[in-house]
Amino acid sequence: MCWLYDDNAQPLSIQTGDGAPFRLPYKHKQLVNVDFTSAPFNIEDLTLLQNFVDVLEGYSTEELGSSTEQAALCATAFVRFGCPQMPQSWHFQKSNIDEWAPERHICELNSGFDDGLFLIIERDEEFASCLLLSKDMQLSPIKTLKQYHVIKVLHNRLLPSTLEMRQTMLSSQRLA
Repeated sequence: MCWLYDDNAQPLSIQTGDGAPFRLPYKHKQLVNVDFTSAPFNIEDLTLLQNFVDVLEGYSTEELGSSTEQAALCATAFVRFGCPQMPQSWHFQKSNIDEWAPERHICELNSGFDDGLFLIIERDEEFASCLLLSKDMQLSPIKTLKQYHVIKVLHNRLLPSTLEMRQTMLSSQRLA
């Protein structure tokens, strides 16, 4: 596997060895450290990719609204090459959750116009960077977040995912 960068075409893509490269949805202005034409995946890239696949593989493509592999590749690419972001929490309604559990990696955000399913790709004590798994999400009357794009928000905007809650209920029913 290797990263491919071409400033003239879709800037960043991944050659997985399965034929044509997978083109990532990020524009040049959304990327940093892309001063190469071809670069191999390193051990950190592979570890990140596997971690994202592990989180997502328990869900079907229909539940996620996205392919597990594509979402994991986009998440890995954004962590590696995504431009640092300022939080944009004002787009989303507050939740009533005081503390977000570190083992939770899937969340929902509600803009008041739309709901979206997200993969949390990075977080610190205050903020979470969230990759949109849903097709598109309307943030305001004039702004839409596209699938696989990332937005940074305060933890008090994160909502529990109905998918995670359903999976937890099914797991507890199997144990009973």
